[in-house]
Amino acid sequence: MIAVQMDTEAQIFLQSLRGQFQAEGYRAFYTFNFGHYKAENREPSGDLLTLNDETLLPHCSCKVPFDEAVEVILLPLVGAIEIDEGRGYVRYVDSGESLSLMVEPGDGFLLTNPYPEQAINYLQIRLLNSNSPFQDNTINTFDLNDKNTLIPIWDAPASQQNLVIGKYEGRQDGVYLCKNPGNQVFIFIIEGAFEVQNRLLEKRDGLSLKNLQQVEFEALSNDAIILILETAR
Repeated sequence: MIAVQMDTEAQIFLQSLRGQFQAEGYRAFYTFNFGHYKAENREPSGDLLTLNDETLLPHCSCKVPFDEAVEVILLPLVGAIEIDEGRGYVRYVDSGESLSLMVEPGDGFLLTNPYPEQAINYLQIRLLNSNSPFQDNTINTFDLNDKNTLIPIWDAPASQQNLVIGKYEGRQDGVYLCKNPGNQVFIFIIEGAFEVQNRLLEKRDGLSLKNLQQVEFEALSNDAIILILETAR
């Protein structure tokens, strides 16, 4: 791998230092300051406001209220999520799918684990919706069986923002080309371990990068999964 550019700004968000909240049947880890969790150097990364790693036990639910206008992306990692927006119907988003929703202050929805015996795990991502390229109320699908390549979760060619995911075998290299060098790129390791711009990242670690044209990475374990989100600052 080439050396990191001298003017690149970087910040690592270790999984071991994440905020945590737990209630009956529900647990969440916060990459950034969220709710009552406030810590130094855990401010949002550009337009990326929230990246929560959440788990629901069988047949458990959690209410998700909003006090600001944001774009919400729900990305199941294990199992499927049942989503009730209070409009008289529910829908399901499964692993290999993601759902994008635009919400306003006062909106909310109910997330439920529909399984009788299996826990589910998913990411809840929030972005400033004024700059979001993602389509409201849309489910997108992707196939992680296509290994060693970055797969678009949301395809917005005209936008300066992007969200991609990839599953890699050990010692496989990859490169993400930034749409705009002035943007902010956030990397989140879903499974396994990677070396990203000469930095070791393990499962559920995050890395914020600024001022670079591309991100180089290498998988250090088999079936390692990387998530890359490029946003305006």
